Amino acid sequence: MNPIRSESRQRGLTLVELIIYIMLGLVIMLAAGAVGISVNSSFKVGARKLVVQQETSLLSHALSRRIRLASNYMIYDVPHRTAPADTGNALALIDGNGIVTHRFEWDAANATLADSTGDPVTALSLQNLQFRTDPVSPRTVHYRYQAVDGIGNLVDIESAATLRN
Repeated sequence: MNPIRSESRQRGLTLVELIIYIMLGLVIMLAAGAVGISVNSSFKVGARKLVVQQETSLLSHALSRRIRLASNYMIYDVPHRTAPADTGNALALIDGNGIVTHRFEWDAANATLADSTGDPVTALSLQNLQFRTDPVSPRTVHYRYQAVDGIGNLVDIESAATLRN
């Protein structure tokens, strides 16, 4: 009598091979997830920086436009509206009749720039706002400030505008 042999050749994975494949799949999925999270975070930071760039551009444009339309200006510090200075944190724009038509004043409580009505000119969080008269061209106003970007860094902004009238 001959022993009965099974000639079937089973094909398939052993348990060890299956565990290895599952572990490799998990490692690949975790790596892909980490890359996805990193890309998403970078995108959000970039988007916030873009918003700050647009806001600072709009603020500089608004200031320059108002300055160009004025006949004269007076720079002062906020608590002393009637004491002109060469450098200060507020700017009064004056028309041809000597009347103050617009004010830009540093609002320390809200860390922003406020207009004549006390409303913020921008939603940006600003620091170290300063207006100054150009020593070479007294009809030119320089202004500088620091804006807080999307990740908490301070970005230096500096510009100037000249009276047109």
